[in-house]
Amino acid sequence: MAQELTVSTAGHRPASGTAIEHFVATFRDQPILLSAVLVLAAVLLYGPVTHHEFLEFDDGPYVTKNIHVNSGLTRANLVWAFTAFHEANWHPLTWISHMADCQMFGLNSGPHHLVNLGLHAANVVLLFLILQAATGAVWRSFFVAALFAVHPLNVETVAWVAQRKNLLCTLFFLLAIAGYGWYARRPGWRRYLVVLSASLFALLSKPMAVSLPFVLLLFDYWPLGRYAQLSARSRWLRLSVEKLPLFLMSAASSAITVIAQRAGGAVAQISALPFSVRLENAIVCYVAYIEKMFWPAGLAVFYPHPIHGLPWYQVSLCAGTLAIITATTLYCRKLRYLVVGWLFFLLTLVPVIGAVQVGRQAMADRYAYIPCIGLFIVLAWGLGELDDRIPSIRLAPLAAAVGLLIGFSAATVHDLRYWQNGVTLFTRAETVAGKPDSAIEQALADALVFSGRVDDAFQHYREACLLRPDYAYCHYDMAEILFNRHQLRDALEQYQIALSLTNSQDMAVSSLINSAEILSELGDYATAQMRIAAALQIDPNNTTALQLQRRIASQ
Repeated sequence: MAQELTVSTAGHRPASGTAIEHFVATFRDQPILLSAVLVLAAVLLYGPVTHHEFLEFDDGPYVTKNIHVNSGLTRANLVWAFTAFHEANWHPLTWISHMADCQMFGLNSGPHHLVNLGLHAANVVLLFLILQAATGAVWRSFFVAALFAVHPLNVETVAWVAQRKNLLCTLFFLLAIAGYGWYARRPGWRRYLVVLSASLFALLSKPMAVSLPFVLLLFDYWPLGRYAQLSARSRWLRLSVEKLPLFLMSAASSAITVIAQRAGGAVAQISALPFSVRLENAIVCYVAYIEKMFWPAGLAVFYPHPIHGLPWYQVSLCAGTLAIITATTLYCRKLRYLVVGWLFFLLTLVPVIGAVQVGRQAMADRYAYIPCIGLFIVLAWGLGELDDRIPSIRLAPLAAAVGLLIGFSAATVHDLRYWQNGVTLFTRAETVAGKPDSAIEQALADALVFSGRVDDAFQHYREACLLRPDYAYCHYDMAEILFNRHQLRDALEQYQIALSLTNSQDMAVSSLINSAEILSELGDYATAQMRIAAALQIDPNNTTALQLQRRIASQ
């Protein structure tokens, strides 16, 4: 790939004989050694995750409480992985990865976290090698990968077992880019098949990879330089048609994802969250991600959505900021890394920016895992450009780079502590939110139950219900605690509220069965039989309901 190696070789002056320059020159010629340094940095930073617990928040339905996953790799489980829309997602490769972990390690959380760490380290090294091979700029590529390795925005992805999907998706996303660089050097169907395969695996891990064809078009512009090799009249058409199979795969993945999320009730209804509110939030969140990249303070696992909209001046200011940055980037199009890095950030965030709202969060740190690479490229090549153009301050960019890596590493160590367990994690989210939020209260209560602090959990479930009276889960969870305390009439009331609000068949069946048991204990056998009949109408083969029906009938 001759053109790749000559696109960006500026900034690498010959060694002048000083010990530092000799040291730098020696490392520059050892990509394997630099890769080892990156892996070591990631392992040292994230090593503590091997002592962290599973989280009740998503780790339960993804691993610990998912019988299809925690029973390991079986034929039935593999069929389920490809056919189920569990948790409003379709990502069979992710399910298989979790199954493999359970097959090897059981439900010991340490090895599951260690696999996440290994995937992150692999992504870091891949990113470095891709940029280094495509540009020839070793230290700039190394700096991008180092930022990716240590930045605290990535803590959520690495430290959360349920974010295996993000790590796997990124791994195959980067492998597809690497394969595309190989294909671009000498196009052929066998090499293109490698790109297609890696892209497919990325989509089977997480549908966020739908932006990959656009990213490859950006890489055609820089650093691969394929754009310049074609005539102006045909370049974009030819390069786009070349990626048509990738666009079709992305379209199919998007369609399946929408079906899965609607089936799971994850997509917010238009009436509940108007498009104008979602658009305002998307504009503000683009700027918020940029801010968190440069000043990663106040990170949390959950950021509540401003369901009533945002102040017009905040939206206008953020929209103006994005417009100015975009216009400046296009004006400075001779700095191709600037165009590619900025558009990489914008485009890869599109699937998760909230135009189609999934869940109740305004934004999420995990969504920045791939998009932040674009901003890291802008930062690394921008500092290198400064060093090239103003030799008199050549140490300033180096000092800035080292300072950023040290500062981000310290922030990562600090934020990683919150991920030890769900209680510390959502206590932190509660602090960052600054005001009560029903989703945070519910998640904190779940974590408290998981840690055995049921009485404390009850208070947070009650708070969640006060904040959002139409939320079935907090009523159901309060009912469960009251039932276990043998406060039967109070439990019955909460089960009835949950039953009137829920869209979940599982919750409905469980509420009906438990209500029947309570009514039976209270001596109201006729109403208890009616509740059992309603449960069996939903789930005719429910063994618990059938046993309870026989028991009540015999009384």
